[in-house]
Amino acid sequence: MPSVPPQDVANVWSALGQMLARSRKAAGYTQETFAPLVRYGRSTIANVETGRQRVGRDFWTRSDELLGTDGRLSREYDRIRLASTQRVRNGVAAIQEFQAAGASSYSSKAGEMLARTSGTDYLMGEWNSFSTLTSMLAQQRQAVSPDALLGLIEAHRDCLSTLYRKAGHAPIRTDIGAMLAEASIVASRLWSAQGNRTLALAHCAYARQLGDRLGNHRVSATARIFESNLHSEAATLIEADGDIMIGLRLLDEAARASTDLSSAARARLAAEQAQAFAALRLPREAAAALKRAEEAVNDLSPVDCVGLYSDWSGARLHVYAGTCHLLLGQPRQAVTVLESAVQMLEHDHANVNVALAAAVDLASAYAEAGELEQSCTLLGHTYDQLKAGGNHRGIARAQRARQRLARWRDEPVVLELEEQMAA
Repeated sequence: MPSVPPQDVANVWSALGQMLARSRKAAGYTQETFAPLVRYGRSTIANVETGRQRVGRDFWTRSDELLGTDGRLSREYDRIRLASTQRVRNGVAAIQEFQAAGASSYSSKAGEMLARTSGTDYLMGEWNSFSTLTSMLAQQRQAVSPDALLGLIEAHRDCLSTLYRKAGHAPIRTDIGAMLAEASIVASRLWSAQGNRTLALAHCAYARQLGDRLGNHRVSATARIFESNLHSEAATLIEADGDIMIGLRLLDEAARASTDLSSAARARLAAEQAQAFAALRLPREAAAALKRAEEAVNDLSPVDCVGLYSDWSGARLHVYAGTCHLLLGQPRQAVTVLESAVQMLEHDHANVNVALAAAVDLASAYAEAGELEQSCTLLGHTYDQLKAGGNHRGIARAQRARQRLARWRDEPVVLELEEQMAA
C-alpha cells in the first residue's frame, strides 16, 4: 500500500480518533464511562479522539470488542502503522543504496542530489526519506531495544554527515545540518541506553554546537534539553553523582528559545526542570515547573508528538509528576500518581521504556511508603524486563532504586531481590 505522506500523518490519526468518538457515542458511552473499560483515563480518551495522543493496538482491539465495530478500529490502526513502517523502509533503502555504492559512488550520488535539490525544501522529493527516517528512528527508540536501532541510526547519521560536508555553501546545507543534529541526538539517546555515557554526551554536545553554528534555535535548544538529562543523570535517579546544576543551566539556556519550540518540547523542558528542582528539595519551584509542563501538554497537537518528542502525552507528564513527589519525600502522593501513570502506559507499546522507568520509580515509592514486599516484587519484575531489552540506562535506574532499599537490607524480601538482581 502507498505510504502516508508526512504532512498527512496528523490527519489520519485524527480521523481514527473521530471514528472512535462516533462509535463510542453510538454505543451509548460517555468518555467517563468508556475510559475504565479500556483501562485508560478520561483525559486519554479525549486526547485520542482529537488525535492528540496515540495508543497501542490493544486499546483499539478492546474498543472494537466493547463497541461492536467488527474490527474496523484495529484494522484502521494497522493500516496507519503499516504505512508508517513503509516510510521507514523507504528511508532505510535510501541509506543502504548509498552504503552499497561505496565511498566514491556515494560522494557522486550525494553531489547529484544536492545539484538537483539545491535551494528547495528538504521535506520534498528524495530528501523526504532522510527527514522521515530521522523522525521515525527517534520515535522507535522508546519501543525497540537500543542495540536493534543503534547501527541503523549511526549509518543514517554518517550519510547525513557526508551530505552536509558535500553541500559546501549550497542553500540546502542548513537543512541537512538540522537533520544531522537531530540524528546525533537520537544516537545520543541510544548510546545512553547502551550504557555508554561518553558517546552519549559527545553526540549531544555535537548537536548543540551544530545548532548554535547554524543559528537554529529549535535544534540547539533540543540538544540542550537532552544533554541536561545526561549531566543530571535524570536528577540522580540513575546515578547518585549526577550534576544537577549543569543540567539546570542547560535547561535555562534552552528556555531562552522557548518561542521556537513545540508544545511537546516545552513540556519536556519544564518537566526536566521540575525534576531537578525536586531533587534539590525546592517544592515551590518544582510545582511551578510542573504547572508550565501541564500547560504545554494541554496545547499538544499530533504534529508535536513526533520524533524525539513522540512519547509526550498526559501519561508522560504523570511519570515526571510522580517522580517529583518521590524526590520531594512525598511517597504516598508519588504512589498515587505513578500507579496512574503505569496504568495509562500499560498498553502503550510505543513507549515501553517510559513505562518501565515509571515502574522503577513506583517501586521506590512503594518502599518509601512502607509497602516493602510490593516494592521488591515490582522492582524485580521490572529489572528482568530491562535486562531482556538490553536497556542499560534503565538497568542503572533499577540498581539506583535498589540502593534506596539499603535501610531494609536485612529483610528477607530485600535479600531475595539482591540475589535476583545479582544473578
